[in-house]
Amino acid sequence: MRTAFVDKGISLLVPFLVNGKDREPNTHFTFTAGDEVIALVIETDIIPIKVNFLVGTMNMSIAKYISAVFLLFFASNSYAEITKEKVQRYYESIVSVRSLVPPEARTAASLGVEREGNGVAIDENHILTIGYIVLESESIEIGLSDGRRLPGKLVGYDHTSGFGIIKSVVPLKMPPLKLGNSDDINSKEDLLILPSPNRGTGSIVRSVSRRPFTGWWEYFVESPIYTTPPNRFWAGAPILNGNGEILGIGSLFVSESVPGISSPGNMSVPINLLKPILEDLLSIGRRKSKIQPYLGISSDESNDQIIVTRVSKGGPAYQAGIKPQDIIMAINGSQITKLESFYKKIWNSGEAGVTIELSVLRSGSLMNFKVITVDRLDFFFKPQSF
Repeated sequence: MRTAFVDKGISLLVPFLVNGKDREPNTHFTFTAGDEVIALVIETDIIPIKVNFLVGTMNMSIAKYISAVFLLFFASNSYAEITKEKVQRYYESIVSVRSLVPPEARTAASLGVEREGNGVAIDENHILTIGYIVLESESIEIGLSDGRRLPGKLVGYDHTSGFGIIKSVVPLKMPPLKLGNSDDINSKEDLLILPSPNRGTGSIVRSVSRRPFTGWWEYFVESPIYTTPPNRFWAGAPILNGNGEILGIGSLFVSESVPGISSPGNMSVPINLLKPILEDLLSIGRRKSKIQPYLGISSDESNDQIIVTRVSKGGPAYQAGIKPQDIIMAINGSQITKLESFYKKIWNSGEAGVTIELSVLRSGSLMNFKVITVDRLDFFFKPQSF
């Protein structure tokens, strides 16, 4: 959805809301100054748009890939203008990413053995993507905007942030996009989600929330970027500002981009999390410090209880005796009721290798287990080239 404040009579051929009320397509409605207009982005090959201003009529059809970008061109703001020429230039830096993962990989069951997404060039040869696309991959294919497909390899992975970096085995010399400042995003600023043209259309979005995200897979981001409307080709796609600077990398589809409201959108990992570890990832493939201890469990939070839903076979928790359906009551003697605080207590206990004591309720009995944590990257399958 896209919000605009207008004071002219406009007729849209797309569904839209006026001050929260549904309006049917083709319905003429005279807006007044200050009305809030929200229209839905529709991703199709060709989107006809008819905009009737009181001063005249304008008709246009917008081509594939950049249709959604200009769907609601009538709105404007004081930030950098997004133009067709800019978008076409940005696309030169964006690729599709396809990876194959061996069936025996730790993440094969949860993430699949064939994974697809997007990536963006951050220098002439290195491509930034979301890590789960390439994690434990044994082969990677990079699709360029000119149709070429080249073999790639994993260069760096960081679970704490969620980023992955790959490169082509053949020098690409792609035009890179600059890293922006993800702490400097205004809710009134137009942003772009640009997947590879090989995968789908781009769209104009806005940041609607920066609240914490807690994942069941021992993952936490303090200030991710929640945007709407959703782009269904989000995985690994960059969020760009009007100057083409990378602000984040697409990670998830979410049903509530605005907390407490049914508002489908996407969650992206902010680019500022990459900056302190970028040189580490490029030089040694992982971060050098602040390596989080890993338990190897999936958990859910319900009624102020942390319930174990899955235990990774062979992982630290598995070896210690933790089982699915165990209720984690305390960590190192400190009671926990929230998944976020559970993770933070684990990570504040020390770096990977630290021993953690978990108090678990199982079938009505309280049990204590000592878990010797590991570096998650050492637990996963790694290709020979990594």
